[in-house]
Parts: sequence; structure tokens; C-alpha cells
Amino acid sequence: MARRRPRPGTVQPHKPLRVLAGIALMLGSVAVALAILVQYAGGWGVPYFSFTNDRGSTCKNGLAGYTCSAITLADVEYVGNVDLPDDSSVVTGTYRSTHDYEMEAIIDVPSTDSSQALGNLNQAFGDCIDELPSPVSTKGMRYNCVMANADALDETEEPSSRLYIVGTGVRKDGTRVIGMVIKSR
Repeated sequence: MARRRPRPGTVQPHKPLRVLAGIALMLGSVAVALAILVQYAGGWGVPYFSFTNDRGSTCKNGLAGYTCSAITLADVEYVGNVDLPDDSSVVTGTYRSTHDYEMEAIIDVPSTDSSQALGNLNQAFGDCIDELPSPVSTKGMRYNCVMANADALDETEEPSSRLYIVGTGVRKDGTRVIGMVIKSR
């Protein structure tokens, strides 16, 4: 079929507008696709994209897992399987997940809930062990306590699925400082 050409001397004024509108439509659709990709890529596990986990921590995907560099109290309680007072605050914390996981955190508990926090820690991690070093600096602290599964066996003499060392002490102002290192194996 032959293509029709305009008569000589006539001008097509709308052709440049149609071309510009087509280009704008293509660029707009690419921009929308990129916006969707960037927004959801972290949740899909795309490496080097960030996401927020179910407990509110901001995490970043890597090639073989992800790292949460600012974890929330909810994450500390979830990974540690311990109930801490609600007014506790995570001073610093990191959670790394590959085929195993590792969490390191320092938590401050106000003086009003200090004894309750120690009771909950003892319930979750066992009694204090005197001869172990604390994972948190105990300089200037009193009532120091370290809990760990040093033998790495649980109550049934089976190897524990996680290794932990938890240290705590009370500052002069009454604030309980808790240092946790928990690793799976």
C-alpha cells in the first residue's frame, strides 16, 4: 500500500506536537516504572536497596542477606526473646542476617524499671555468671551481671541454636545499661 504524502506547499503543524507528546508519554511511563522499582526494591530483596522491616528497623540488602544498622526495641525483644520495659531505649544496635543472624545492641533502661529489666533478663538468659567478662563497659557501674550460654548446651543437653552473652550494670544515676551479643549457629 502506498503511503500518502501531503501536497506540496501544505504544512503539518501538529506533527511536532505529536512527537513531543509521544516522547513525554514514554519518559513519564519510564519514570513511573523507576519510582515503583525504587520504592519496593528493598522489600523484594534487591541488593543495596533499603527497606523497613516489620518491627520498624531500617535495613539495607546486601548480596547475601541484609543489615539493620539502627534497630528498634521491638527487634531487640524479638531476636533476644526477652520482654524489656516499654520506656527502654536502644542506644546503638546492629542486626545482620545471612544464613545465620547476629545482633549486637546496647539498651538503656530508666531507673524506675531497672529491677524489672534484670528479672526479665534472668528469666530469658539465666542466672548471673561471675567469671565472664561483660560485653559492655562496666566502668563506673555497680550491680554488674553477665549471662551467657558458655557451655552452648540447653536444658536437654542438646546444642543451643544460638550463642549469647548479655551484660548489664547500673550507672550512678540508676539507669540500667544492657549490652547484648546474640548469634545463631
